Amino acid sequence: MVETARGTVHEWQKDHMGHINIRAYMELFEQACWQFYAMLGLTATVLRGGEVNLAAVQQNIGYKKELYPGDTVFVRTGVVELKERVLRFRHELVNTESAEICADCEFTVVCLDPVARKARPFPPYVAERAALYALPVGA
Repeated sequence: MVETARGTVHEWQKDHMGHINIRAYMELFEQACWQFYAMLGLTATVLRGGEVNLAAVQQNIGYKKELYPGDTVFVRTGVVELKERVLRFRHELVNTESAEICADCEFTVVCLDPVARKARPFPPYVAERAALYALPVGA
């Protein structure tokens, strides 16, 4: 897995129980997504350029350990599966002090033709780069 985001939990992100709200986990995972897409060659320029679009079609989150204001964290990401038109990858949100995984999230995204608004194959360079971040089967 490769590091795709890093941050600090802030006081304003906590809920009425004192730990961070689920929205904050998603914000960290969202930041990691865009960094990971760029690592795969799907940069902002490519996505704005009209060659391809991405559509997130599913996210499954597991909350493992609470985070509190002041905690420092990072997200690491790896590819679970790449099919012709579908990419599944997993994020793990890790507390930098304890090294504990606080949450994980599996994303499924589809490559879209921006004109036809239908699924299309990923560009070949995406598969080449995704192979660098492939997780072992069953991981």
